[in-house]
Amino acid sequence: MPVAALAGLAALTAVAAASFWSARRTRAQLEKRLRGEWGHPRDRRRDMAAVADWFEQIDPGRCALDDRAAGDLLIDEVFAWLDRTQSRVGEQVLYSRLRSKRRALDAFEALVDRVGGDSSVRERTQLALSRLQDPSAYYLHRLARPDAVARRPWDVLVPIWTGAIVALSVLSIVWPPLLVVVALSLLVNVLVRIITGHRVAGQIASFRQLGPLLSAARDLRSLGSPETASILGTLRDDLAALRRIGAVARWVSRDPSTTPDVLFLTLEYLNLLLLMDVNALFFAAGELRTRGPALLRAIEAVGEVDAAVAVASVRAGATRWTRPTFIADDEPAVFADVCHPLIAEPVPNSIELGPPYGVIVTGSNMSGKSTFLRTVGINIVLAQSVHTCLATRYRAPFYEVRTCIGRADDLAGGTSYYQAEVDTVVSLLRASERRTPQFFIIDELFRGTNAVERIAAGAAVLSALVEADAPHVALLATHDAELVDLLRDTYLAYHLADALEPDGLTFEFRLTPGPATSRDAIALLRLGGAPGRVIDRALAQAAALDRRRARLAAETG
Repeated sequence: MPVAALAGLAALTAVAAASFWSARRTRAQLEKRLRGEWGHPRDRRRDMAAVADWFEQIDPGRCALDDRAAGDLLIDEVFAWLDRTQSRVGEQVLYSRLRSKRRALDAFEALVDRVGGDSSVRERTQLALSRLQDPSAYYLHRLARPDAVARRPWDVLVPIWTGAIVALSVLSIVWPPLLVVVALSLLVNVLVRIITGHRVAGQIASFRQLGPLLSAARDLRSLGSPETASILGTLRDDLAALRRIGAVARWVSRDPSTTPDVLFLTLEYLNLLLLMDVNALFFAAGELRTRGPALLRAIEAVGEVDAAVAVASVRAGATRWTRPTFIADDEPAVFADVCHPLIAEPVPNSIELGPPYGVIVTGSNMSGKSTFLRTVGINIVLAQSVHTCLATRYRAPFYEVRTCIGRADDLAGGTSYYQAEVDTVVSLLRASERRTPQFFIIDELFRGTNAVERIAAGAAVLSALVEADAPHVALLATHDAELVDLLRDTYLAYHLADALEPDGLTFEFRLTPGPATSRDAIALLRLGGAPGRVIDRALAQAAALDRRRARLAAETG
């Protein structure tokens, strides 16, 4: 055998060995990371606009949590705590679950049990999903649009040109001077790339992720069962329908995080030389138009599996969690020892809620009223989306959660805080006309207006929310003790207690029956060294107001 041939064979063998050991090392490092992260939140930067793209483009019709409620309940932050996914599509489907109407909870629970109960299954699943970590995978679903890849009449010249380059390359073996022509063709292809880049760059980047998607989907078919049929039941048929697209996508699909460096650079050079990705997109355009629904189902199935893995990890690391029990609409809801997921050492609280009653929570500033409201709301969302609650017991109907918590002006829309709050309150009143159980969460209704109008309007609105002929529940936090008396027939009173210590106020963050009775503002004045005459006058005024309120309550009772 000629020396040159031996040298070439040795070089190829060395490259193959280096690629093999590089792939083995990369896999070992990934497995180590996955085991170390299991049961813990993942601290990483998230492109929330890209994460939400699936929900906004594909699932808007299934929206259960509007933008106001999502903002009030800090859903983006809750998502970051919940997100232990390995793929971009997993992030998207998990986020969509938090914002969408209930979807296949029994099948989702079966998936969570499957991946959470067997570490070998879980790690194989995570390894399969890790192929989809490129940010371009966020936009895979856009390839399913009818107009995703627009062909131009001259696009047909690209495969012809590529065929000519391949032919010249083969002929150069016989006549080496043709290599000069092949080299010059590289410059032409660079120009072609520049000319077509603005039009197809985004589609090509997403198209490259089709291969990893379909490869992951094939590996995840083994998770299919009668229990998971509503999520994975069509995956085999969808993969069959996408077979030809997959064959084309394999020409150009590669992930720099898992492909050995030498092989990756070689493929990139061939792509530049032969315009492989442009040709692949050209040949797949027709298939993408006809196979769009199958592609969307495959993306969602892969994403659902990844979301299930994330929830299994949350459960593995949680000190307190339970599966929800869903009951009839007219039965009382029970939340036992509910905790907030974003608080490191939360104080658990329990409450029972049932129509036609609402609950008024009173207490000092910083006593935890808003946090308690959010805790209940977040646990309702988690129960209805990922079948997991941070509680010891959860029994409730399915609710539509609506909120009025945050305080902000809509600067983009030119709407003041007060007008925005009125618009929100009106939307709550309209929602109360529905038969579907609503869960209203309200913090300091009509704050900033004068006391008489605030209390009068607040009492009228709060009464209307729960007096409708429907099993609605309202949870309110307020400083207005007058509302406790005015709404005593329909709202139960609770408070979050505090105590005045020599160093200031201390809070237990524990929910207690009955309205708050402490005089914290006056006590703090005394502790701060205010003159005695000021303290005495404040106490006298408070006592007079208490007597007046009691007299009015007796007259209206």
